[in-house]
Amino acid sequence: MNKFTRRRFIELGCRTIVGAGLAGGSVMNVAHAQATGTNYRALVSIHLNGGNDGFNMIVPSAGAAYQEYAKGRGHLAVPSSDLLQLNPNTANTTPVGLNPHMAALKPLFDSGKLAFQSNVGTMLEPGSAEDVRNKSIQLPEQLFSHNDQTRQWQKLNHFHTSNSGWGARAADLIASGQSNPNLTAISLSGSNEWQAGGEFSAFNIHSDGVGSYAGMDDHSSDWQIPRREAFIQLLHAQYNNVFEKSYAELQTRALVLSTNVGAALEKRGELQTPVPENNPLAAQLAMVAKLISIKDEFSLYRQLFYVELGGFDTHDYQLEKQPALYQNIAGALDFFNRALVEIGHQDDVVSFTTSDFGRSVTSNGDGTDHGWGSHHIVLGNPVLGGDIYGNIPRVLVNGPDDSRNGRIVPTTAVSQYAATMLQWLGLDSGEVEILLPSLANFDKKNLGFLA
Repeated sequence: MNKFTRRRFIELGCRTIVGAGLAGGSVMNVAHAQATGTNYRALVSIHLNGGNDGFNMIVPSAGAAYQEYAKGRGHLAVPSSDLLQLNPNTANTTPVGLNPHMAALKPLFDSGKLAFQSNVGTMLEPGSAEDVRNKSIQLPEQLFSHNDQTRQWQKLNHFHTSNSGWGARAADLIASGQSNPNLTAISLSGSNEWQAGGEFSAFNIHSDGVGSYAGMDDHSSDWQIPRREAFIQLLHAQYNNVFEKSYAELQTRALVLSTNVGAALEKRGELQTPVPENNPLAAQLAMVAKLISIKDEFSLYRQLFYVELGGFDTHDYQLEKQPALYQNIAGALDFFNRALVEIGHQDDVVSFTTSDFGRSVTSNGDGTDHGWGSHHIVLGNPVLGGDIYGNIPRVLVNGPDDSRNGRIVPTTAVSQYAATMLQWLGLDSGEVEILLPSLANFDKKNLGFLA
């Protein structure tokens, strides 16, 4: 096995920095985009909070493979007659169908705008279920823990070389080449590990607009205007204490950005594409589309957005919860695709799902427990869609892909999944290997689902 050590990480970093320059490639790409006025690109991370059950999203649809799945899942199995048959462009040995509650995704798949990456999970090095059972490979820390696995998905920093997320590390490379670096990373769902810990803090915004400073945001109020002026004077005072100074700088930046972004959004107005009602994910993606549409006002050429949908910890009432969750995902992605067409950026944005982990093959009677590998969705015109990438595992209890208790071992590492996105964003291979330390353990550095 290709064991990855801290020393090897340092050697790789030094070699890459000397050979290529850590930030040179990304800054140069952005500078080129500035010169030409083209080549905008954005990544949208869609976190399915709680552990999405990917094995009820993409399901073996016939023969022995379906029987194995149905035996393990029991009454939680999707009936084979309800599945929406998928016909990938490339041959796949396992016939599969799409969950019927995600019907809105099938036209996107059939038209080549959406792909599935099979069986992704946190892995430090490649290995089989037998390797896991025999403890012959190094495993991620605290498998099956929500907080730990979400952190590892979003940080991809298993060797503790820094405390930042891989989105934050990518944003740091890109941000210094942009006129408004603090708009490089934007979150629609508050603080998150993916965008945390970088030099440039993520800008937080709500699906209904920028946050306001309570008691100071009404510019026509006789009593709020003096409060705002006094607050601004405090921010511009001279501070010797480093924490006071940093806090004042942070609030000044937030106030300016909130004011300017709010004004630009108000001028832009609403989307013409109808936003699905009672769909919080669609509401967040609507704001992402509006923010992308005003990017030129802030001279932005690369951005990373974070959105989130909760409710996927389906230990209980899975049959009742799952239909609405899957309808929300499918409806939101279908909407976002049409919204990007409306604003003319359908060729410039890639959206991808993440989650804490998958669910167990076995039923606990009313739901599924914490698993490991799971299928994920990638959407956008740059996607080489209409395909299912990677190896579809056998969804079989005690089968060749089951580590124990129906927990399927991933055949694709999150670091490979992330690397594919980062290379499309414009980072070179040396930069990507530094950002994703465990990537060096895997032969395949690009999964091929992006043009």
